[in-house]
Amino acid sequence: MRMVGGLPVAIGVGSAALAVALTGLSGSAIPSSGAAAVPEQLAGYSLLTGNVSSSPPGPAVALFQHGYGVEFLDHPQAVVLGAGGDVYRRVDAAEDRAGAETQGDPAPMLLSPDGTKVAVGDHDTADPDVVVVDLLTGATTTHPLPTGRSVLPVAWSRDGRTLAHVLSSAPTNPYTGERIAGEVGLLDLEDDSTDILREDDVTAVAFSPDGSELAVEQADTAGTEARLRVVDLASGAERDLDTDGVLAGPAAWSPDGRLLALTSLEPSGAPIGVPDTGMPSGVAFVDPSGEGGEVPAPLPLALAGPGRVLGWTDAGEVVMLLDCCGSLGYALSTVPLDGAEPRTLMRITGLQSYGVGRFQMASATVGDLQVVDPTEIDRGPWPLPFRGGLALVVGLVAWSVSRWVLRRWRRRAAGAADDGADPVTDLRR
Repeated sequence: MRMVGGLPVAIGVGSAALAVALTGLSGSAIPSSGAAAVPEQLAGYSLLTGNVSSSPPGPAVALFQHGYGVEFLDHPQAVVLGAGGDVYRRVDAAEDRAGAETQGDPAPMLLSPDGTKVAVGDHDTADPDVVVVDLLTGATTTHPLPTGRSVLPVAWSRDGRTLAHVLSSAPTNPYTGERIAGEVGLLDLEDDSTDILREDDVTAVAFSPDGSELAVEQADTAGTEARLRVVDLASGAERDLDTDGVLAGPAAWSPDGRLLALTSLEPSGAPIGVPDTGMPSGVAFVDPSGEGGEVPAPLPLALAGPGRVLGWTDAGEVVMLLDCCGSLGYALSTVPLDGAEPRTLMRITGLQSYGVGRFQMASATVGDLQVVDPTEIDRGPWPLPFRGGLALVVGLVAWSVSRWVLRRWRRRAAGAADDGADPVTDLRR
């Protein structure tokens, strides 16, 4: 009877183990072949999205923050969208490196141009380093840096070998309204070495297509005016560009090297004593060679959205987020440089309290970006706390049911014994 008496425990444990196994199946995505794709509609926020470390998604087409502010049972997530347009995973390394200074948001993060890696920095660290997450394997690699109390990844070279990051000697706060500035470090991922450029007070950079030059946006000490120059990384030679805009993101340099996209700014009306970093008013273009080559006319605000270029299509269009739906969401769109009507690729709507921010794309994969309408969404295995919770519930239910069944059997066995029957024979019946 000891074995029978322990049956409820065995059933409960077995059921719990089965629940963990079923919700923890790897479900790792098969890397997409062919052109990258985005869904017609970005999927909503979910607590059941699995982690990159336990279920790598393969190459990604986009990286973004989903949700703002820590509330009951939810908090901001760092999410990658797989290159096939139907796979979502949380970049747990970016969430784990978030400190109190991020107010619950993921740590600074940047998707590589080919979509296979995510670089993760830190706003406040005593031991400066950058973590690189491999989306193909889920593994992370830590690269120590020679200086910096704050490390912000700001640009990848197109071949994914070099990572530029802004290094500040003091902790940084992303919520002051001021642009974060510091020195520029160039991390070579192949030999794990870092070079520090001479420039300081740098706020943004963009690599040329071949990686030989770097467009450097340098603010003054108050962070109110920007100076744009191009640095030859081999010789150190520099040339200033005549413009009053700011870099339109790490993908600002066109793939053919002829254009550099800039975000035009206008005063935002900040209170006296508060640095006025300006409001986007459109996107302009400049010849990065400094020779005054012909460039397209500026794109107005209606065709520029926040003014950040996410990539360039093979047809020479820019990929950007535009306001849509009565300012209740965004439309990922291709925008022709001649000012023609944009083409919507993906809608980011129905956000409710789960806003989408810090949206970025694998810029080298958007040349022939496709649009899909997936019938199923792959979120991978549930995060461990939810798998554990489900296992506990399933185990308790199985234990309770088995105890109830066992009690009924014992009562029947006792009744059979009183009638002179064999309880074991009765059980077999």
